[in-house]
Amino acid sequence: MCCTNLRPIHTLKPLNMASPTRRDVLKIAVATATTAATSKSHADFAPIRSLPVIARRTTTNVSDYKQRAMADYAANMRPFGGSLAQHGRQLLAQPPRQNAPWDFDVLIIGSGYGGAICAARLAMVRKPHVRIGLIERGKEWIPGTFADTLRQITRESRYTLLGPQKNTINNPVGLINAMQNDEVNVLSGNGLGGTSLINANVSIRPDRECFAQSQWPLALRDRSALDHYYNRAAWELGATIEQVDASPKMLSQRLAAQNLAACGARYETAALNVTRGVDGDGEILNRQGIRQRACIDCGDCTSGCNVGAKNTLAMNYLPLARRFGAEMYTHTEVVRIEKLSGCYRVHFKNHQLDRDGETVACAGSITTRIVIVGAGSIGSNEILLRSQGCGMELSDRVGQQWTMNGDAVGFVRKSKYLTNIAGFSAYEHAGAPVGPTIQSNLTYPTRPDLYQRVLIQDGSVTRAYANILGLLMRDMDFDQTLVMLGMGHDGQAGRVVLGSDGLGSVKWPGLMDSPYRSLIRSEFAKVARAHGGEYKYLKIFGDNFITVHPLGGCAMADDPQQGVVDDRGRVFNTHAPTKIDPVSGRDIPAVHRGFYVADGSIIPTSIGCNPLLTISALAERIADGIVDDPAHADLFCG
Repeated sequence: MCCTNLRPIHTLKPLNMASPTRRDVLKIAVATATTAATSKSHADFAPIRSLPVIARRTTTNVSDYKQRAMADYAANMRPFGGSLAQHGRQLLAQPPRQNAPWDFDVLIIGSGYGGAICAARLAMVRKPHVRIGLIERGKEWIPGTFADTLRQITRESRYTLLGPQKNTINNPVGLINAMQNDEVNVLSGNGLGGTSLINANVSIRPDRECFAQSQWPLALRDRSALDHYYNRAAWELGATIEQVDASPKMLSQRLAAQNLAACGARYETAALNVTRGVDGDGEILNRQGIRQRACIDCGDCTSGCNVGAKNTLAMNYLPLARRFGAEMYTHTEVVRIEKLSGCYRVHFKNHQLDRDGETVACAGSITTRIVIVGAGSIGSNEILLRSQGCGMELSDRVGQQWTMNGDAVGFVRKSKYLTNIAGFSAYEHAGAPVGPTIQSNLTYPTRPDLYQRVLIQDGSVTRAYANILGLLMRDMDFDQTLVMLGMGHDGQAGRVVLGSDGLGSVKWPGLMDSPYRSLIRSEFAKVARAHGGEYKYLKIFGDNFITVHPLGGCAMADDPQQGVVDDRGRVFNTHAPTKIDPVSGRDIPAVHRGFYVADGSIIPTSIGCNPLLTISALAERIADGIVDDPAHADLFCG
């Protein structure tokens, strides 16, 4: 069977040490440790011996890194009055505008990649009288204050995770939005900056064949239509390629990929939205003039960066939007959108604390001429499903064509290569670097069938989850364990539906027995064998898939029979008649004027890779379309 036998490890290629840098020294230490790991027997599982490590992970402390991150953020926010956003309670008593019949000219719902980018680009070209607002369900997070223990991070779960109240809202503004469904659980971020606060920062473009599928609008069936926007977003987000063998897990994955070369595996270092520098002490001004710090390779990207090195949206697009006059409001959750004559009314609930410290919801509404929904794949579907009808006639495809982007999680146990994946958060660390959560891509680009291609990335374990996962994996030090993060093409047959409580859930009958499930587990097993270890998967929340890249439900298409929005993010109006294009003679479906969706929910298929850069490129293109629309000429300086 292909690639079941491991090739011996030969001498590693020496580094150029004419003028050794800190990273060169780290590479030599990593290489030496890896060579030693291949010749020793596997360490026994000894939790008693690991008690000091276990105890250390249960406590949180102030550190120089955290203090610098908090001080930097305070300095960054000084020009904005101390923060990017204000509490949404301010929306409950909006004074009438003197120069317009609506509260906002543009209102953006959500602050993830779609919402933040639209806010920045539209604010940069708005005319002086134009009012642009952005509302976010979560709160504004300050680097240096993210949770780094299990107890802390559990408190930040939006949903109740266990017990009879499972799947009910526990903390409406909690950072971790973990939804449990029958076949696939969904994890996303909830705060100013959306999932960028807790993602792995990977900027990557899908295979060109992905866009050639019939589900995509004609205008986008060649990926080159987005290349300009990909480049623009990658520059703004500060995407840079990781150096080769910068951490033990990178080296271990590269060596495993060599063992899979006969199967067509290709290894490459990943492009990450992370600030790099010579060391972690000096402040760095990014391209938007925001102070950040160099990454210390702590491995805690997915619980929130306490160093200030991660290029979240709070470090780039959101400050741009704020600098050019966009207003931002947190703690505000949109319930539904109502279409009025010439504008829209957005109904929301504002989350506040009462005198007893309990969260209460205060209902309110605001009007806007243009509304852009960017609440994420689940959130945007919920809003559109709750808004359906009563003048807001939408495609029957709302909620359909949902995909988990082929996300799957697996583990390599007892690797013959040193992995060192235990995150240590923003504290001093004397050992080898863990590295950002993901640093490399293992792909199979020569497979002719797109649906047989997979992407498998190396992963670390954040400090907050290290103890519980260490016990489950029987490796408290995580030096012989590797997290495998897989993506692929799952057939996008999921559906978002509303429950009696008005919350969405995902239904996907047959997913558990699907060919894709067999494929990704088989690929994980091959990678584990290439590491000289064994494949392991965990049933923490049942036997479900877990996705951190939910896509679809408001899919782009050329007509409302195939999707919910057009290639420019404009929402189809199924109540109005179509028009004939005088040039092409084709039908032009009617749209709700001034009503857009711009986030991962509009992507019509799985894309088999981390989607943040594709969402960003699409949002850049949608923003350009809004500015160029003659109907909005009085709002923007085109």
